[in-house]
Amino acid sequence: MDNNETEQLMKQIALGCKNWLFAGSVVGGERNAGFLTLVSSALRNDLDVWLYVKDVLDQLLVGSTDYGGLLPWNWAASHPDAIRTYRVEERRDRSAHRAARRANRRPGSHCV
Repeated sequence: MDNNETEQLMKQIALGCKNWLFAGSVVGGERNAGFLTLVSSALRNDLDVWLYVKDVLDQLLVGSTDYGGLLPWNWAASHPDAIRTYRVEERRDRSAHRAARRANRRPGSHCV
């Protein structure tokens, strides 16, 4: 049984807890949470994080109110060069590898 993905997610939370001690205040923690949400959204949508965050912050600073266009999936449609295609390929390869492992398991070798 492999649970590396779960362990890595738990490691992020543990590291985050230690780093969040230094947010400074409740308002600082809320700002930090908002920024981490922005970064996580970019990662989940396979975007170049730096380009996405920079563009979103720049547009917000100039007073843009088109919040729907700043959502990662909408932003990706207008900035196809910022999509990290290698991440899409990695996910597809991992999925194919898991499916092949499942198919190669011997019947009756798993616990009931």
